[in-house]
Amino acid sequence: MASKKKDVREKFVSKIRPFKRIEPVPRMSSVYTTFNEVLLDLRYSGLMEKNYYWFFMDTHRINEWRGKQRFVECFMCGDENTVVFVPDDKIFEWYANAEPNRKGHIFLKIVPENDRLIMKIGHGHSDVDAQDYLNRFDLISPLIPQPLPRLLDPNAMPQSVFEETRRSITTDYRLKGDSLHDRVIDMVAQIGDWSGFKSIKSYTVEPGSPYIIDVVWLEGEEMALAVEVHDGGNETEAKDRLRQALRFGCRKVIVVSVPGAVARLRSVSHFESDLKNWLEIWSVARVYKMFTNGYQFFEEFRPFRKRQRSEDIAEYL
Repeated sequence: MASKKKDVREKFVSKIRPFKRIEPVPRMSSVYTTFNEVLLDLRYSGLMEKNYYWFFMDTHRINEWRGKQRFVECFMCGDENTVVFVPDDKIFEWYANAEPNRKGHIFLKIVPENDRLIMKIGHGHSDVDAQDYLNRFDLISPLIPQPLPRLLDPNAMPQSVFEETRRSITTDYRLKGDSLHDRVIDMVAQIGDWSGFKSIKSYTVEPGSPYIIDVVWLEGEEMALAVEVHDGGNETEAKDRLRQALRFGCRKVIVVSVPGAVARLRSVSHFESDLKNWLEIWSVARVYKMFTNGYQFFEEFRPFRKRQRSEDIAEYL
């Protein structure tokens, strides 16, 4: 258990480090500082035999922080991808009438129920749906973008897990569009621009063609990549648009798909010999991970690449 706990904690911290400096607090087990923002108290539980996660909090520790230092309790439910973040004000509110045990501990039980996690607080307090606290990295720092869900095989990804991805995409301030479809198109276009291509949305393969591709990357006048975003509707139409792109010289074709459409896309393309050997199906979650990682990298990389004159030596430290 100790080895598993350490491994999950290290993976959790590694997800934060690209966005925020974070280091362990000396002589304070499982507590990390983010330097001038909040302390993180990392709590881990595997799934118990009776199907719940069981956590304790040290009241001696949190009462020392009361009114002096903001903190967030991070309840890691089995792995680093399922973390319930509870800020200090909620801890003090929920446990105002709680009597700690003789070691000074108070307890929280988190129970999976259908596609939800429910926090069983006890002490006369009502149960709390953990959805509003699940993977809320923004409670640590506004510098950290919306979280990513666990990236599973697209064909096996539960709808409840994909809904977390959908929510992250539709609330991501870096993306334009009123729908999931439009926002995924926008993220593919941005990735293309970062990569040195010219991205064009709603691209007509040739004048008069009835086929309009969601987004293409152009290298000069050549189509380097054609992408259809499929979050519903007719899989055959998506397939036909990409086949048309191939016929006009496109070097690579991709469908970015929601989980429920993967099997049907594979089926309708299986006997298209001129398409299936060049077609790739990517999950929305996988592309969003690429976008999020790329955004962070290219924000830092732009001034490194940009040629500009300054009155004195420029420093980026």
